[in-house]
Amino acid sequence: MTRRVSIEDVRSGNTLATAVYDRSGRLLIPAGMVLQDKQIRVLLSWGITAVEVLDEGADDASMSSPHEPDEPPATEPTPEIEARADEILAERFQHCSIEDHPMSGIYLLARKALLDDLCRYAPRRQSEQA
Repeated sequence: MTRRVSIEDVRSGNTLATAVYDRSGRLLIPAGMVLQDKQIRVLLSWGITAVEVLDEGADDASMSSPHEPDEPPATEPTPEIEARADEILAERFQHCSIEDHPMSGIYLLARKALLDDLCRYAPRRQSEQA
């Protein structure tokens, strides 16, 4: 789930749900980027007033403690999650030939890491919560 947030309320660690473009259509920050202070300053300098971020459920118990990097994702990738990952990566790798070495390996590593992140923060299905 996403929510629109005023740029003044965006915090380091928020994940962009949609890409941010400047007025001429140039990509500033791709969707799926976990924002840090540097990216927030870039958004401010370009006059961006609000962005769509992933609503990661602040009241969710799984979000109360940070995840270890080697911790497995909470769920298996669904076709929807895989499609979202492919959409994000298509934008990030749009100027690359991912069939060529070494870019093919980099793409596969990026896809696996992104799928893990998307699964980790995906809302749990009703059957899994019971």
